[in-house]
Amino acid sequence: MKKKLLILGASIAEVNVVKAARSMGYYVIVTDYNTDLNLSPAKVVADEAWNISWSDYAELENKCRQTGVDGIIAGFSEFRVDSLIQMCRRMNMPCYINDEQLDITRDKNKFKQLCRQFGVLIVNEYEPNSPEIKYPVIIKPTDRGGSIGINVAYNANEYKDFLEYALSMSPSKSVVVEDFIDDGVKFDCSYYITEDDAVLIETCDTTMLTKQKGYETMQKAWTFPSKHEKEYMEQVDENMKSLLKSLHMPCGVANISFFYRDGKFYVFETGFRLGGGHSFDYQRASGGIDYLAAMIKHALGEEYIPNMHLDQDRGYAVTYNVYFKANEGDVVEEVIGEDKIKEMNEVVTYQPFLYKGYSVKNDKPAKITMLTLYAKDLDVILSRIETINSILSVRTDKGECKIFAGLTSSEVLSAIQ
Repeated sequence: MKKKLLILGASIAEVNVVKAARSMGYYVIVTDYNTDLNLSPAKVVADEAWNISWSDYAELENKCRQTGVDGIIAGFSEFRVDSLIQMCRRMNMPCYINDEQLDITRDKNKFKQLCRQFGVLIVNEYEPNSPEIKYPVIIKPTDRGGSIGINVAYNANEYKDFLEYALSMSPSKSVVVEDFIDDGVKFDCSYYITEDDAVLIETCDTTMLTKQKGYETMQKAWTFPSKHEKEYMEQVDENMKSLLKSLHMPCGVANISFFYRDGKFYVFETGFRLGGGHSFDYQRASGGIDYLAAMIKHALGEEYIPNMHLDQDRGYAVTYNVYFKANEGDVVEEVIGEDKIKEMNEVVTYQPFLYKGYSVKNDKPAKITMLTLYAKDLDVILSRIETINSILSVRTDKGECKIFAGLTSSEVLSAIQ
């Protein structure tokens, strides 16, 4: 009998988790309350699907016991991780994280306090009502992730509106106000965590979509490895490892974001969950630590022993968020070229965001796909990006839309070299 794994959530993000778990030989169940398969496509690829909310603990517990679920996992959202903790407690199953550890990621202020304790620099911040605020500043809910409720204010009038909006999006009605660093580079890294250890497994730099006002927080690409990796390891790595080891998490991943400016790294947030960039696919392709496999095995009470080593000759990867721009209300009829892109050997992740009948939500750029290219040779990646830019487009009921602000070879080279 195959062990049964329950995944809390069935969105497009969970599709790769389902595929990974099935490839490991497990029977995979997904659950959420959506009955529209366009909204919950993981229900199509799973072995079994339930139309039960991942926060309906009583009904889920009853269903888990009836079905004989052996383990539970969740990712991509602190709310789902919270549900994971509650369900694992009810079912007496292994959980990679506890309430206290999750609170550190949900409350940005708690995380910053911990960083100060371990000597990690933080981005300059202000009290929300401080008269000392110097614009531009970024305003974000203290307890939300995934860019929810975040805006950049360039003057007092914008600040007032964006502060009100961020407060409305915060469950605890609290916000963080920080300097908006537009003259630095967003640097991200990830650590694989075990009970008594934490090891750096990846670094990357971010290329933003454009500098156009209103788009400041939209990310176009992540390039691996970061060209600032050596500096980070010399300045921050040991302090961050000490911080993470102090938490005594049994298994998991920490995704941590910094700004790099004038030779220094300033941290601003973290998440102890699967990241939206799906870099576990890149890790698997490059021979790194497949932290998704580790977390699946931990959930099922099985051991995972990775090679705890950051290979300096691990090749290159680019995660590319591809956008298009249409008018609010336009309806998607077809995404052109994506079948050819999926056939590329270098494409290790292809996560589509559109489907036939999708209605454009507003006039801002909308994401067509997030894809990751991995290769030992950077020129191969550059060639593939050029091909993707030439063949991928979206046909709506109003006509064909080309890629908006497509990633260029010069942007990739500037980020990596």
